[in-house]
Amino acid sequence: MDALNDLFDNLNERFFENTLSKPVITIQSDRKATALSRFTPWESWQSGEENATEINLSANALDSEPLDKATALLREMCCLYAYQNGIKVFTRGGTYLNKRFKDIAEMRGLTVEQSKKNGYAETKLTAEARKIIEPLVSGLQRLKRVESIKDSGDKKPSNLTKWVCPAGCKQAVWAKKEVNIDCGVCKKQMVKAQQEKKDFES
Repeated sequence: MDALNDLFDNLNERFFENTLSKPVITIQSDRKATALSRFTPWESWQSGEENATEINLSANALDSEPLDKATALLREMCCLYAYQNGIKVFTRGGTYLNKRFKDIAEMRGLTVEQSKKNGYAETKLTAEARKIIEPLVSGLQRLKRVESIKDSGDKKPSNLTKWVCPAGCKQAVWAKKEVNIDCGVCKKQMVKAQQEKKDFES
């Protein structure tokens, strides 16, 4: 999550002159989701006296390439820009992006194409924006989804390795391959369950 927040700050500086208020960036697991990202056009989060909007990335987006994640984030930042400036870009019950969105996005590093269902929602980075963003996405290489097996106890699924948080918060995932993943609670790098046991005993 730190990588996404850092990327937001960098994109805010380079494409929006640091005018965007910081949203809450969330990741939601929904295998049926077709969109890789969405913006909530109201202040749906509160912390003390501060309110914030939300940019959500589908967990499906974590399986995509870093530049695709950056494109999705930049697209939602354009929606945030419109919200902050009182520009209506959503129509048809919030499912259709209109031409005002296209104008905003094309001024901020995106090419935009229209689809019948979602309007001007098909976005790609321009060649110039790609050169700017490519050096900024190295931190997103580590941000990937691994499969979680619920209520599996100590039984090891076939061909999977259990990875746990070494801080003892009981967060665990199962993965087929070697992974490089941080615990979302303690921010510690996860280790193989067998390695954690060896470290505890030594």
